[in-house]
Amino acid sequence: MQERLTLKTIVLFFLPLIFMSELIQLSHVITNAFLARLLAPREIIAAFSIAFGLNIMASGVTMATIQTGICFITDRTSFRRLLRFCLILVLIPFIVVEFIALSPVGQTVFGDWMGASPGVVSQARWASAIMGLWTFPILIRNLCYAMAMNKRRTILITYATAVRLVSLIGFLFVFSIWFDGAIVGAMATVAGMTVEATFMVVATRSYFLNLKKTTDQPAGAKEFWSFSWPLMLMQITENGVMFVLNFFLGQLKNPDLAIASFGIVYGLVRIILAGPRNLVQTSQSLVHGREDLRAMFQFTFGLILFYCGLIFVLFYTPLNEWILEVVMGLTAELSGYCQNAVKLIFLIAIFWATTATLRGTLSSMRKTLVIAVTAGVRMVVFAGISFFAFLYPHLNGAVLGVFSFAGAFAAETILLGWYLWYQIRRHETLRSEYERVRT
Repeated sequence: MQERLTLKTIVLFFLPLIFMSELIQLSHVITNAFLARLLAPREIIAAFSIAFGLNIMASGVTMATIQTGICFITDRTSFRRLLRFCLILVLIPFIVVEFIALSPVGQTVFGDWMGASPGVVSQARWASAIMGLWTFPILIRNLCYAMAMNKRRTILITYATAVRLVSLIGFLFVFSIWFDGAIVGAMATVAGMTVEATFMVVATRSYFLNLKKTTDQPAGAKEFWSFSWPLMLMQITENGVMFVLNFFLGQLKNPDLAIASFGIVYGLVRIILAGPRNLVQTSQSLVHGREDLRAMFQFTFGLILFYCGLIFVLFYTPLNEWILEVVMGLTAELSGYCQNAVKLIFLIAIFWATTATLRGTLSSMRKTLVIAVTAGVRMVVFAGISFFAFLYPHLNGAVLGVFSFAGAFAAETILLGWYLWYQIRRHETLRSEYERVRT
């Protein structure tokens, strides 16, 4: 029997994941802050943001391997089968990214469609090609993450991320000696992820060796695909918002400034709200019944209150200018453009946290198809709000991006919440019918 889930259990599982996510997102902010101190920071940050947006969208396939691993890694045979399955899948987005970056298609996508300047396009293409290589260390790292989560040893993930952050800082300084521009950030990012993956392999090696060699019916590719493809679609659409938004921001009056500014705001969103996204794995791993779900939602509500308070302290006080101008090292132009957008991040916090808990709960029920459907709806809503860039080219691109992000998650929250409520009511109806027939 599963023990009744308590807030203490949730906190002990979740806290290391918060630290892990904060460190991961801190690495992105540190990279932006480092690039902001190089020559021509606006062009460099815009190029890095475009490359990062393309690759983070493509890596949605790889990110889904964490949840798939939590569900299916039960023995050595299933681990090896899952590794082969995922390796084949991630080759597809890897090839697409490299094709875009290294062929004339990159000029069309980044220049003609997004409206970036020639200097930004050139840097973005090279940075995209280099970042594409992170596909393979992320895959290995994520499978190791899944084994650590199954053992409830999430602290190992925090350690690995800390190692990555320290190595990233060193790589930024080293690569800036020989290279310049967005390429520095891309090379340091990939190198840091490789170090992190190596650490996780060493840290979880004993968990793999302790797995049974095989079970009676180890899962196969068909089961992997049935479970994971909706999660992959969800991750691609969620990770792809930055890349998709760049197309709309390219229609504004000053596209380079809009793209660079939203890249900065998006980096702050990811570091400040890194914790809520881990509610997916937390609820998937810990929720096994209705009482567990109640405890999970209590925890989610408390987490939302915490992050809303944090955002108020950071961006509705004099800390706002200090963070943007001193910590981030932004020019007055970039800082002023981001001022209003960062104050609206609390909207994203409310709906992102709720959506993550609902996704994880439905994943634990193996109801992943609805997640794919709502991911599609989320992207439609996101694009619909972003379309205002065509109608009002003088809009602030960073503010538009935050509203698009929050509105898309709000739509997904409503749909997933309704579906979960429907499943609970349906289960109660079937149970009462069973009891009536039995008596």
